[in-house]
Amino acid sequence: MESSTRTRPAAATLRTRARGMAAPHSLRRLGMAVLAALLGGTAASAQRLTAGVLQAREVPAPDTVVVWRSGTVDLRSELRVPIGTGAHPVAIIIHGGCWVTKFADARYMYPMAEALRQAGFATWTISYRRADEPGGGWPGTFLDVAETTRQLRPLAARYRLDLSRVIATGHSAGAHLALWLAAQPKLPAASGVRATATAMPIAGVVAIDGPGDLVSANAGISSICGGPVLEQLLGSTPASEPERWRLASPSEWLPLGVPQAMVRGGLDARLPRLGSEAGSMPAYTARALASGDRAWAVMTDSTNHFTMLDPQHPAFAIYLQAMREMLAGLTPRR
Repeated sequence: MESSTRTRPAAATLRTRARGMAAPHSLRRLGMAVLAALLGGTAASAQRLTAGVLQAREVPAPDTVVVWRSGTVDLRSELRVPIGTGAHPVAIIIHGGCWVTKFADARYMYPMAEALRQAGFATWTISYRRADEPGGGWPGTFLDVAETTRQLRPLAARYRLDLSRVIATGHSAGAHLALWLAAQPKLPAASGVRATATAMPIAGVVAIDGPGDLVSANAGISSICGGPVLEQLLGSTPASEPERWRLASPSEWLPLGVPQAMVRGGLDARLPRLGSEAGSMPAYTARALASGDRAWAVMTDSTNHFTMLDPQHPAFAIYLQAMREMLAGLTPRR
């Protein structure tokens, strides 16, 4: 049931800079107001922002929930629909947590999902089996993410969803999976992770603070996540199963044929210091541009890994503007 509760997310700005391609004009305009807010004290509170803090926030209930079983694991996807007649663009929201269960689940993305709903997006917040759950890893995690897009089709008419304007957006590990969803049409049919014909075509991607090149980011991600989580996800090393790593890495399938906005925060900024510059979001953006894709990197160097997800933090304005720019400039896919 749609809640009547409505709150306006914070509207503010934050310094940005683009790599490889100038960011859209409205993103370049975001600047001094947020920097002043950060210097005024918001930056200090941002350092305390975690997935747990976001997860504890109260948000209105979703319009509908789909609970489904993948193997022996129950999964949940939530749809939030804007007020209005539609047809509503859709944001598929994919949570992070290093592809494993101990860090986070989809609940920490709910405040962002509600804020996007208030901004006019229908939001489809998904869950999937992680690498340390039964049947997760390769190929289960990937098949689950692809399956959740197919589940949107029977909901489209009732909730006035525009399935030609679907943006995949994810945080951290979810950023990788959002880019991977956009790569789906290019995967070989015999790969074992190619979605069915009823899966949803992705018209654009807004990736938040996560890798698009798994091989180059592997060492840095292992350091950040406290272990070889990508090797756990893929059940192999890049040397032992190079084809599997190629299938799982969006960078290997460029050009994806859709616009990609890479919103960078604290995690990605650590990768160069960990010797993984080639796996960073600016490096991925440069590769996407060289392939012929439209892509840009939005740098939010004053944030930590979670501030861009918090509608109460000024950095959220950067992410929201990236979503609006993506929607304004995308070519619908059917």
